[in-house]
Amino acid sequence: MLYSADNDPELRDWVNFQSESGNGFIRSIAALAKAASLAEYQPLRQTLIMLRAQHPEPSSTMRTLTTDGYRVTYNEPDGPDEVVSAFNRFNAIIFDNELPETTIRWSYSIQNLRAPGAPLGLLALPEDSISHPLVDQFRLKIPHIFISQRLKGLSPIDQWVLIHEMCHFRVPCHGPEFIEELKCALDKIQWSVLLGGS
Repeated sequence: MLYSADNDPELRDWVNFQSESGNGFIRSIAALAKAASLAEYQPLRQTLIMLRAQHPEPSSTMRTLTTDGYRVTYNEPDGPDEVVSAFNRFNAIIFDNELPETTIRWSYSIQNLRAPGAPLGLLALPEDSISHPLVDQFRLKIPHIFISQRLKGLSPIDQWVLIHEMCHFRVPCHGPEFIEELKCALDKIQWSVLLGGS
């Protein structure tokens, strides 16, 4: 569905707040978004999502989790039901239900603080290192898998990223051992996430 600033369920409140109460650059961008035609708004939307992650409105339920290795911004009540179902299915078929209880969330922003790039997924664990706690810093109570909201509705790519992150429970780092783990996982589902099956 194509949205405008007036009917975008994810950004409408943020755009209204920033166009009235924001400052400088953000206020100008929000005002432009409100004035944009339907066609002009679409390419602007991803930029607005990233700006909202950095400058949420006061009533926002967005949270930022920062550790020594990564920074993730996500919406607290958000829960991607179809990906949660896929996690449960893959945990049973691929991992014999051995993975711990895990929360799956769409993320507005995933940053690897040790390497450049914009990851599409991340496994975050409660024990991940936080050397210098920030104001409002918090720790997770259970593992979380974050998937970039850019993949929302893009099945089977979202499921491919999910399996990749699930494999990190067994092999934390990338390398030959991780590639073998991922290949074994895909073999158990006959590579269906890459071949378009479910």
